[in-house]
Amino acid sequence: MKYKMHMGLTLLSLIVALWGCTGGKPMTLENYTKELAATDPAKTAPVKPGSAEEKAGIENFKAYYNRFAEDVLRRDTKKLYAKEAFFKGGYKEVKGVDAIETHFIATTEAIVSCTFDITDVSIHEGNYYFRWVMKLTLKRDKDNPIEQIGMSHVRFGPDGKIIFHTDYWDASVVFERAPVIGAIIRWAKEQF
Repeated sequence: MKYKMHMGLTLLSLIVALWGCTGGKPMTLENYTKELAATDPAKTAPVKPGSAEEKAGIENFKAYYNRFAEDVLRRDTKKLYAKEAFFKGGYKEVKGVDAIETHFIATTEAIVSCTFDITDVSIHEGNYYFRWVMKLTLKRDKDNPIEQIGMSHVRFGPDGKIIFHTDYWDASVVFERAPVIGAIIRWAKEQF
């Protein structure tokens, strides 16, 4: 038992060290909480419920993520996201539409294809929850596509553009496909 715990802690330390070497601004709860408060529908001017802007925002979100590909991202990111929008995904958080577009385009460099089948949309007091199934094929593992469930929490500004977007999904499924760290993650998941 002591050996397993020691190995687990050693591997966890290795994962944290490797994660720290990925560069970029670290994701923090503080950043997320700040952006959540700054876009609080009770304190800001959200999109009007039932308006044409709300309907367009929802439909634009669905269309944009239907096929997550570079041409769509270049064409539509600035139409969907507000200038100072905040995005937090499984690997990175960014602020501003230009940073979002740059991050998304960089993400497409590692994939063959990625689609999101949005299965449900729920709305509660200016918060929009999109439940989806992602179908992802990585360049490094073309013969083994990934299907992963997830949810996006979105807030729209008065013009129907996204001002806040956080994705919730098990991002480790992508790391599991990596040569060295993948074996470590799969092993760690089996231990718990």
